Amino acid sequence: MSREPRYSLPQNALITLSRTFTATIIVVTLYRGRPVLLPVSMAALLTFVLNPVVYGFQRIGAGPIASVVLAVSIVSSALTGIGMIGSQQVTALLSELPANTSRVTAKLRTLRVWTASPATKRFENMVEEIGRELNVTPEEAGSGTAPVGLPPETTPAEPPPPAAVPVVVKSDPLPWMLLTGYLGSAVEVMATMAFTFVLLVCFLLEREGLRDRLLLLAGKARLTLTSKALEDATWRVSRYIMMVAVVNGGFGLALGVGVFLIGVPYAILWGCLAATLRFIPYIGRWMGALFPIAMSVATAEGWTQPITVMIYISALELITNNLVEPIVFGRTIGVSPTALLISAAFWLFLWGPIGLILSAPFAVVLVVLGKNIPSLRFLNLLLGDQAALSADVGLYQRLLVHDAQHARLLINKQLATMTMGQAFDDLLIPALNYVKRDFLRGLLTREEHDELIDTVEAAAAAARLGEKPLPDTASLIQPGNSRMEPMGLILFGCPADGQTDRTALTMLRYLLDPEEWSLPLASEESLTSEIAARVAESPPTAICIAALPPKGLARARYLCKRLKAVAPDVPIVVGRWGSKSISQTDRDLLKVAGATAVTVSLAETLQWLESRQHLNPGRLTNAVKAESQG
Repeated sequence: MSREPRYSLPQNALITLSRTFTATIIVVTLYRGRPVLLPVSMAALLTFVLNPVVYGFQRIGAGPIASVVLAVSIVSSALTGIGMIGSQQVTALLSELPANTSRVTAKLRTLRVWTASPATKRFENMVEEIGRELNVTPEEAGSGTAPVGLPPETTPAEPPPPAAVPVVVKSDPLPWMLLTGYLGSAVEVMATMAFTFVLLVCFLLEREGLRDRLLLLAGKARLTLTSKALEDATWRVSRYIMMVAVVNGGFGLALGVGVFLIGVPYAILWGCLAATLRFIPYIGRWMGALFPIAMSVATAEGWTQPITVMIYISALELITNNLVEPIVFGRTIGVSPTALLISAAFWLFLWGPIGLILSAPFAVVLVVLGKNIPSLRFLNLLLGDQAALSADVGLYQRLLVHDAQHARLLINKQLATMTMGQAFDDLLIPALNYVKRDFLRGLLTREEHDELIDTVEAAAAAARLGEKPLPDTASLIQPGNSRMEPMGLILFGCPADGQTDRTALTMLRYLLDPEEWSLPLASEESLTSEIAARVAESPPTAICIAALPPKGLARARYLCKRLKAVAPDVPIVVGRWGSKSISQTDRDLLKVAGATAVTVSLAETLQWLESRQHLNPGRLTNAVKAESQG
């Protein structure tokens, strides 16, 4: 993995300034170039939608041009038919609405009665009084009597002359000027739609050539990287749009059928409108639900039908959001919800409602670029839905800020999907490595170091809850303690470099079968001579030296030499737990010092213990005989 070049402070400032300037230029270009970029973006989005349809026609034998013509014709005919039906229903709706004025007025009176209260009345009176005071003109304010509280002599003898009011002559715009404005807006919309349609056809016909040009533009050296990025972006965007279209179409059909059965007029219009508005993130679904509810309020006698419509739409939304969408989408599009919300606000500001529709596909494209282009990986970090911190780093960060609740939730989440040994290797052992590393760097005080170690050990003990109790021989061997009592297979734990290693050995003890193994621990305060004397007095079945990185290797080698000298037949395993790997040189140094095996995880240590060929089967028998004779 190549390292990024290091720059001086002025160079970093210049790079940051240039990037900020470039980003500003891009945003201004997107805003000012909206008339051109908007149809191009819409055509590209529709190309993603129709691309699978074109490929489908080509697979059944149609030519490239015929496939494009068929796909565009089918979609255009469907949209035209839906638009004609919708326009007819809108026309009928507009002609019928004035007849429902009395119903709407009656419901408003009912609402006023329901919401009437003394507090509401006082608030309305306050608002009316404030409004009257604000509407008082300066002439009316100066024409009255003296203000209350002023002496009579301060009253002016005569009112001041009125101020001159400028006269502005306004002329109503001519009808043909209004017509020109309306026609201009309509022509602009039609021109944008026509341009989008032409670009869509061109993109579909030249999609292979456009792809090859993009690959060549990125350079032949990046052919593999660019191909993967294009494939990933195409698949994600196409899948997202198709699934959204399926879900929205089904929702619109269900809503239209439901409100038709309830008796709301123009059910086809409300179903099509709800399906279309759901393409607008966040606010579209609420807008689509508002229209049939308002129509029911305007046309129904009483409140039974509007309340039924509200309940039906709410139930339909709950089913769609919690049941249909998780099944149809399967997994997310790779963009976090917060990033989608920010993207929606950004593109809404730049391009209006169309930008709101395009916000999700644009966010997907940016995430794909961030995943495949090293210089843009910050986009994947900011917009992606993957966790920014790995589980072990996240746990350590929460321990640093004393967030025990979230740390416990993180551990429980991992325990729900893995065994306790995997949770120790993947979470707690790395946390011990981080504590030791930061303490050696001087980033943690002794008090903070001890507190974090105690917290990790408490977390390991909490994970142990529900297991079989530990035997009595699992207590610490303090200086001056009596010899180790043999009970089954004895694994003597020896921390090489302090409390961190002792906590790791405690986790190993939790993973051993207490009916088969006992794991007495030497104190981290014990001298090497004391540990060697106890091993010589009562040799265990095996010895485990915990030496978590960083450092600890020299101390582990020294312990291996001393213990091997007093108990040459006892196998010794050195645990460099938390290391991704250990160099062959370090392995050779430890084995030369007397280590039988070197492991990098608790799981590997357990496997070594379970393979009995490394242990001396006569050691346990001899120890038991010696104890019985004594």
